[in-house]
Amino acid sequence: MDMEMEMEMEMENSNRGNQIKSGSFRKGSFRKGSFRLGGKDHTVVELGSIDTQKLLLEGGGGEIREKQKTLKNSLSIKQMKSLTALCDTILPSINDFVPVSDDDESAATFYRISASMAGTPERLGGIISERLIHPMTMVLKLVLWFLSTWLGTIILCGMGCLSTKFPFIHTFPDLPLHKRQQIMQSWSLSFFRHLRMFFRTIKLLTLLIFFTQVDESEDNCSWKAIGYCGPDPEFKAQLKNHFLHGACKEKQDSEEGDNDAELAIGPLYKGLVHLNYPRDIIVDTLRRFGFPVSVSRRKQKTAPSLSSPSLVVQCDAVVVGSGSGGGVVAGILANAGYKVLVLEKGGYSARNNLSLLEGPTMDQMYQAGGLVATDDMNIFILSGSTVGGGSAINWSACIKTPQHVCKEWCEKHGLELFESELYQEAMEAVCEKMGVQSEIEEEGFNNAILRKGCQEMGYPVNNIPRNASPDHYCGWCCLGCKDGKKKGTSETWLVDLVKSGNGAILPGCTAMKVLHKKKKGSGEKTARGVAFEFEYRGSKDICVVESKVTIVACGTLNTPSLLKRSGLKNNNIGRNLHLHPVVMAWGYFPDTPVEPTGASEVWPETWKKSYEGGIMTAMSPVVAEFEKSGYGAVIQTPALHPGTFSIVMPWVSGSDIKDRMRKFSRTAHIFALARDQGSGNVHSPSRISYEMEDVDEENLQKGIDKVLRILAAAGAEEIGTHHNKGNTLNVKNASYHEFEQFVKKESSRSLTDLSTPLCSAHQMGSCRMGSNPKESVVKETGETWEVEDLFVADASVFPTALGMNPMITVQSIAYCTAQSVLQVLKRKRTK
Repeated sequence: MDMEMEMEMEMENSNRGNQIKSGSFRKGSFRKGSFRLGGKDHTVVELGSIDTQKLLLEGGGGEIREKQKTLKNSLSIKQMKSLTALCDTILPSINDFVPVSDDDESAATFYRISASMAGTPERLGGIISERLIHPMTMVLKLVLWFLSTWLGTIILCGMGCLSTKFPFIHTFPDLPLHKRQQIMQSWSLSFFRHLRMFFRTIKLLTLLIFFTQVDESEDNCSWKAIGYCGPDPEFKAQLKNHFLHGACKEKQDSEEGDNDAELAIGPLYKGLVHLNYPRDIIVDTLRRFGFPVSVSRRKQKTAPSLSSPSLVVQCDAVVVGSGSGGGVVAGILANAGYKVLVLEKGGYSARNNLSLLEGPTMDQMYQAGGLVATDDMNIFILSGSTVGGGSAINWSACIKTPQHVCKEWCEKHGLELFESELYQEAMEAVCEKMGVQSEIEEEGFNNAILRKGCQEMGYPVNNIPRNASPDHYCGWCCLGCKDGKKKGTSETWLVDLVKSGNGAILPGCTAMKVLHKKKKGSGEKTARGVAFEFEYRGSKDICVVESKVTIVACGTLNTPSLLKRSGLKNNNIGRNLHLHPVVMAWGYFPDTPVEPTGASEVWPETWKKSYEGGIMTAMSPVVAEFEKSGYGAVIQTPALHPGTFSIVMPWVSGSDIKDRMRKFSRTAHIFALARDQGSGNVHSPSRISYEMEDVDEENLQKGIDKVLRILAAAGAEEIGTHHNKGNTLNVKNASYHEFEQFVKKESSRSLTDLSTPLCSAHQMGSCRMGSNPKESVVKETGETWEVEDLFVADASVFPTALGMNPMITVQSIAYCTAQSVLQVLKRKRTK
C-alpha cells in the first residue's frame, strides 16, 4: 500500500469510526468501499448497529466449564496393550485393604480401582496422540510398541522377562504385576538416562490423569479416600445459587444487569471480542470499539493468507499477550487515549466461569495443558496461558525487586533504569494498583507449618506481600480466582483498558509474526503490526493488525519463537533462559493424636487441609545469601492439588503410592527455590534445554537440609523427599543421630540425574535487556535492537534470574516500557 492510499484509508476509516461511535449509521444500513493490500482487493463493509452485547456475554461464558474433551487416540493396539500394562503397574488393583469402619469404604474402593478400571490408559493414549508435544514423544511411542514384542522386552527389561515355563520369554504386558513393578523400579534408578526419562514420563502422565479426571458429576473415584473435597465447596455453592436463581437472565434495570454480568463472567466481558462468530459480527464489534476494519474481497474457496488476510484492523498499539507484562502496557496506553488491541492465545476464564477442577483448568489455563518439560525431562515447567497470563493462576506473591538485584542489573549490566526514580515509581504504582498488603487473618496448613518450624529452629521468617486481602483464604488460586479478590491483570490493568473505551481483547488467537518494513532512505526496519491466526469452524483464519507500535509480551517461552518467526536475527534471542529451579520435601501431620494417651490437641488444627488457605503467606531467607553472593535459595510453600501432588511424590510400588495419597490432605510441602546461575535455551515453546550450575545444585541441597529440619521442628510425624527411592523417617521414633544421618543423606543427593523431580513456575531471561546488542535483545527502553517500534514487555527481558517471585518486577519493567512507548506514540501523533 503506497503512502497516499494509506493516508486516504486512514482518513476514511477514521471518519467511519467516528460515525459508528456517534451512531450516524442507521440500524440495518451498510456501505461499501475497497482498497488494495499486498496486491489484493479488499472490501470495506460498514454494518448497521447489530446488537452484539448478548453475543459477547454468551461468547465469554462456558469455555472453562466445558467437560474434558475426548482426544482421538491414534496409538496402535500393541502400543495400547503396553500402555495399559504400564498404567496398571503404576496404579494396580489392590484387594487386601480391609476397611475397619464404614468411613473406610471409600478407601477400600480406592485401593480396588486400577488405572485401567478408571479409563486412564485411554485418556493417556489420547494425550500422547494429540497433546504431548516434546522432542521425545516419538521415542515414547516407539518404546510402547517395543515393549509389546519379545525382543523389545528383553532389551528394555533384561532377565525379568524370562521364565522357566513356556513361552519362557514374556512381553511386558504378559508379565505378572510383581515383576512389572520390579522392572519399573529398576528403570527409575537405571544407569541409562533414557530409561529414567521413560519411567518419569509414564509415572507423571498416569498419576496426573488418574487423580484429575472427573466423571459427569465432576467427581473423581479417589478424592473422598484421600481427603480431597474437589472444587472449593463455597464456590460450588455460589455457582449453584447463581444458576438456580437465574442470575444470568435479562433484567429491566440495565445497571443491575451489567453488575450481574460482571459477577457471572468477570469484569472484562464488555471488552472481549470472541472470534468464533461470523465475520460480519466480528467486524461490527471491532468498529463499535472504534477500530477501523477492512474486509478482504477474496474468492470463496481461496484460503486466507498473510498476503490476503480475512480482516485488516488498524490501531495505535497492538499488544501480544495479556499477562503481567502485556496487561500493564495495554492498560497504560489505553488510559492515555490510544487505541489498543490485545491478542491473547488463551481463553478468558473469570469468577463464576471457572471450574476450579485441576485437570480441566490445566488444559485451559496453562501452557500446553501443564505438560511442559525441558528436553531431558529434568524440570517440569508451569506457565500460564489465559487472559491475565500467569497473574491469573499464580500464587499471589508480590515481592518488590530486591535491592541487591537492582544494583547488579545497574552496575554489571549497565542498566541505570533499575536504580532510577522511574523504577521506584513503577514498583509503587503496580503495588498500589494490585492492593498489595502483608496482613493475614488466618494462615493455611503449609504456611503455618513453615512459620512454626522456622520459629522453633530460630530461622528468619517473613510475611509475603500479596495482591489479595487479609481474609483471602483460598488454596484454589492456582486454578483461577473465584471472586476477583486476587488482583491479577484481568482484575486491574485490563479493566482499565476496557473502562477507557479505547481497547479490546481478542482471546483464542495466536500471533504468527510481527510485520515490519524497511524505512525509506535507510536499511533500518520498523514494526507495522502483527499477523495472527485463529480457528473458525474447524479451519484456520488469518487476520492482520496494522499498528504504530507493537508490543510482544507472550511470555519467556513464546516470545523468542515469535521474534524468530518474524525474521529477527539477534543471536541472544532464546538464550540466557533462567527457571528458578525448585526442589521440595514433605512432612506428614496426622489429624488424630499420635499416642492414644497423649494430648487431644492436634496441630495443625484438624480442620486444616494441605490444599486450603493462602498459597503463599510465609517465606524464609535462611539460605538466600542476600547480603553475600545474592545467589542462594528462598524457602516457600507450593499449591499442590491431587494431580500435581501425585506426580512429585516418589513411586516405589502401587500400594505405596496409594498409601502416600491417603495422607494427601495432611501432608505439608515446603520447597527451596534457587536464584540460578545456570541457563538454557528456548528453541521453541516445546523444546527447552537447560543446565544447572554446580552452585545452583548446592544451594538447593542446602535448602532441602533446612526444609527437612523445619518440617521436623514443626511437629511432623514423618518426613521425606521426592527422591525415587522413597526413603522416609519417622521423626517421633528416630534418635538424634538417625535424624541427622537422614537429613544429611537426603539433602546431599544429586538433583541432575532424574532421580528427584525439579519444578519451575518462573521462566525469565530468554530475550534479555542490556546495554548493547551483542549481549542482549532489547534496550533499556524495552525496544528491540533490530526493529524500531517493536517492544518486548515480559519476564523474558530480565538480565539475570531474579531469585524471587517475579510478578512485581515484570509489571514494574512493563510500566517503564509503557512510558517509552507513550513517547513514541506522542511523536507519531505530532507528525
